[in-house]
Amino acid sequence: MRFGTAEAAPGELAKGVIELGEDPILPLLSPVLLARGAQPGPRLYIQCLIHGGENVGPLATARFLRGLDLSQMKGSIAALMCANPLGQRQHSRLVPQDGTNLNRIFPGKPDGSVGEQMVHRLLALAAEQGGDAVLDLHSGGELTITAFYVIYDAKVMGPAQTAARDLAAKVGSRYQWGASEDWMEGTFLTNVTRRHNKPTLIIESGGGARVREEDLENFSVALHGAARALGMIPGEPPTATDIRRGGNAVHVKCTRGGFWKPAVEPGQDMAGGQVMGEMIDMYGEVVETIPCPAREAWVGSIRRPFMPLHAGDQVVEVVERKHA
Repeated sequence: MRFGTAEAAPGELAKGVIELGEDPILPLLSPVLLARGAQPGPRLYIQCLIHGGENVGPLATARFLRGLDLSQMKGSIAALMCANPLGQRQHSRLVPQDGTNLNRIFPGKPDGSVGEQMVHRLLALAAEQGGDAVLDLHSGGELTITAFYVIYDAKVMGPAQTAARDLAAKVGSRYQWGASEDWMEGTFLTNVTRRHNKPTLIIESGGGARVREEDLENFSVALHGAARALGMIPGEPPTATDIRRGGNAVHVKCTRGGFWKPAVEPGQDMAGGQVMGEMIDMYGEVVETIPCPAREAWVGSIRRPFMPLHAGDQVVEVVERKHA
């Protein structure tokens, strides 16, 4: 079994690289890991770092794969460790060369800009390697701290969407977000789900220019849960309690520049009008108070404390609650 230059026999973990595109000097490469169980079975595909700098994903994936007992595992797990090597080199969620956010421009173009060509390649890799399920790992990036949540495509519920929703309930997160917003149309998740009919999840935790053991543990729970739910490794997947289902995301922005002082935490329940934070100027004065715009929501992500922001910058993403 091969993935790029990685070749694994039954019961082996192999490492290698795979070509994602070209730069002016050499092919644009990403590291890959391929874990092959001793017995045949399902195929899981994991993608990391479509946004450069979201470093929890690859660290957690490597730890997860190296900790598996492959003699007891069924099937295979292929992991693309860096989907955006150009962005990762500059700790940027974007592709610096063309300014694209890869997770907004799917399906891409084989003859487009460097970013468009990369997403065209990423979509093909997911089709080739994601036999039974696909996971896209995120962690907020340099600027933003996220809750431990899971997203699946819920705009039109077909068999792949239903399977993704069922899998989302088995990765240990109480924040289960069925997304139908327009911005999802250009994401990896939506395009793999709809074009290739594969259950696909975004799993997110952490960020804010640091990697915490808490976030690595969240991903460990999620990755083990997904593998158990697919019947790849022994054990029961985790069952989350006190579920917070999500729908539309509201991106709240400041209208005054200054230092952002949050009053809430990622994952916190919110009510309409509740103060989420303040903008403070260099005189130490509050120049703006930011209320929750949704009647009932939870904090999906938040800018890191006392980050200097300009007018129009996003400060909080709140996810509207769903009760069904």
